[in-house]
Amino acid sequence: MGSERPLGMAGLHANATKRLIAWASAVVLGTACANQTQPPGGPPDIQPPLLLSISPGDSAVVATPKALVLKFDEVISETPVGARELQELVFISPKSGLPEVSWGRTKLEIKPRNGWKPNTVYSVVIRRGLQDLRNNAIDSTIRVVFSTGGPIPSTRVTGVVFDWAAGKGLPAALVEAIAEDSTTYQVLADSAGRYELRTLPAGPYLMRAYADRNNNRELDPLETWDSVRVTVTQSTLAEFYAFTHDTVGIRITEVAIEDSSRVLKVTFDKPYATGQFFPVEGVILKKADSSDVTVRRVETLVQRAIADTLARKTKADSIASVNLKDSTDEQRARADTLARAKRADSVAAVERADREARRLAALRGGRPIPPRDTTPPPKMQRPPVFNQVFIYLETALPPQTQFRLQMNNLRSLSGTLKSPNRIFSTPKAPPVDTTTKRDTIARTDTTTRRDTTTRRDTTIRRDTTARRR
Repeated sequence: MGSERPLGMAGLHANATKRLIAWASAVVLGTACANQTQPPGGPPDIQPPLLLSISPGDSAVVATPKALVLKFDEVISETPVGARELQELVFISPKSGLPEVSWGRTKLEIKPRNGWKPNTVYSVVIRRGLQDLRNNAIDSTIRVVFSTGGPIPSTRVTGVVFDWAAGKGLPAALVEAIAEDSTTYQVLADSAGRYELRTLPAGPYLMRAYADRNNNRELDPLETWDSVRVTVTQSTLAEFYAFTHDTVGIRITEVAIEDSSRVLKVTFDKPYATGQFFPVEGVILKKADSSDVTVRRVETLVQRAIADTLARKTKADSIASVNLKDSTDEQRARADTLARAKRADSVAAVERADREARRLAALRGGRPIPPRDTTPPPKMQRPPVFNQVFIYLETALPPQTQFRLQMNNLRSLSGTLKSPNRIFSTPKAPPVDTTTKRDTIARTDTTTRRDTTTRRDTTIRRDTTARRR
């Protein structure tokens, strides 16, 4: 009965410390249970998630489903690659608001925000970006087409979306086909600007493509875009040349001095129209005192490139003709040997790349690595557009002088006409290197003084000798 005794301050502190440790352990265990990461240990996981099933299946004709269900062999991360959330990877055509994506660890459920419609053919595209908890990403696009009633048409519209100003394909451009009843079908272009829009009902469409910079899937005023009208049949081709459509005229953003102040490189804020002509009389260059500077000619980038190519070809032909005359049979044989060795090295590089691909495939548990895309980049059928010209002057501009340049009647791609102008100044004259000149003068003076002294001393000695005699 007398064995129990009250705890002192040390005992209270000890109990409090034990309770704190127990509470912290419970928090850590609870956090570990809620964490999505895989437990440590075991062989490293380097394989991306494997898609086990899709329901409804591809090309299926079914009643209106609750959702499109995708099942994987492992837990899918809620944080995709290259996007903020999973719904940014999903594109449902026809468009019906932003898609809804429900995450269920190894399962994803996808549906339109406004629900599936009966008697409609749907195309669902999930672009690359799905990954597991160890950041192993699926490196291919998932596509599925199904119908909620009626046959699935075999039509398709293909083509390329070009960034006209850049002269290359516009990556991840959003392509839309708008039917007469405002039903909108959509697809996302690949990294080269190529797209393929399938299973559209035959008929006329207004098609447009744009760079969806803010991922809201709507065309905003400052985004680059282009549109065409097509009639979809079995197979239809439609190309887009996207640029910023605005009513603001062209501005001169920079005037650079080149070629010993005899050439002006003029850069505009946007491309000028493809049929733009630059007559000499349309270029006005004045000094600060309003006196004119004579312009000899104006060249576009294409004209300048052609002139440079001809100059290089002429020089190369001259060198080649001289080398051919001076070369011996032994030198020509050596050149042929070097060319064969270069071709052999190229073949060996391809073989090394194949061996590396097989090695990586073995590391991935035998899963094949997708073949590298060797398709050449698409080429535009329209002429390119430019935002620079070169102005050649009759005489060199004086240094550290202010000028005003005006170019009349420039037309933008949108058709807006403007005569922009800009004030610029030539740089200071480069400093003259007088070191060599001073050294030369100093050496000359020293030599002269030495020679003069020697002659003077000799004369004096001769005179002294004469007097002594």
